[in-house]
Amino acid sequence: MWSLNQRNTRRIVQFTDQLLAVFPGEAHYYQQQGAAVTWVGHPLLDQMSTAPSREQARLALGIAPNQWAIALVPASRQQELQTLLPVILEAARQLQAQIPNTDPQQPLFWIPLSLEAYRAHLQQAIAAAGLRAQLVPDRGHPQGDWLRRCAIAAADLAITKSGTVNLEIALMQVPQVVIYRVSPFTAWVAQHLLKFSIPFMAPPNLVTMRPIVPELLQGKATAPNIVRESLDLLLNPTRRQQIQQDYQAMRQSLGEPGVADRAALAILKLDLLRQSK
Repeated sequence: MWSLNQRNTRRIVQFTDQLLAVFPGEAHYYQQQGAAVTWVGHPLLDQMSTAPSREQARLALGIAPNQWAIALVPASRQQELQTLLPVILEAARQLQAQIPNTDPQQPLFWIPLSLEAYRAHLQQAIAAAGLRAQLVPDRGHPQGDWLRRCAIAAADLAITKSGTVNLEIALMQVPQVVIYRVSPFTAWVAQHLLKFSIPFMAPPNLVTMRPIVPELLQGKATAPNIVRESLDLLLNPTRRQQIQQDYQAMRQSLGEPGVADRAALAILKLDLLRQSK
């Protein structure tokens, strides 16, 4: 998206003949810096055209219509397993004790695997926390991507790390609590040396420049805070309705399907322009 500092921005503008922007705010930013920019929209719009509905997802996973389901999305990188998984599982343990469930023999939590290599670690952590949780196969499985999205689409709530997955969750109309942590040293370097400062961390909030999903970052990413926000999103119909309305506004800011075609057309036009010179 946007670069961390003005020096990087200048370098991007200097070596770029045509910048294809994913977000309208990104396009506006680089246009102000003098770049030639085409806003093509977000590629997720094309990818999500085949995403399952809530009903399809629940049928695929065997989740009854009246059964609570919460998606946990803790990590796509090893470091995130260390910094995010423990607090997410502790929050899940507390939620499990507070949420009435129609069938205690069925999973309450659904965890999509990002990598098969994480399976053993996650299974051990789930058992240690005493969670009723089900792992969903990773992308290496023949239906891995479909099942991963089913785990989210079927959910009443997602507790998730910050990343592109937040946009996927929003496009599937699932309320979410977003958390992120880095080591204290990394946080200090980012703040004091790199002067890293953005108004939001979660992409849905960045797209709309409004706090439409709750963010819990660094010291605020604690189990009690996650539980508080999660229960509000689960049990407060007004809050759920508002966040889903905000998702619709966010969706409009991502453009329209056909992103890959528009990107290819912009590149083709640039190539034809070069050949004509």
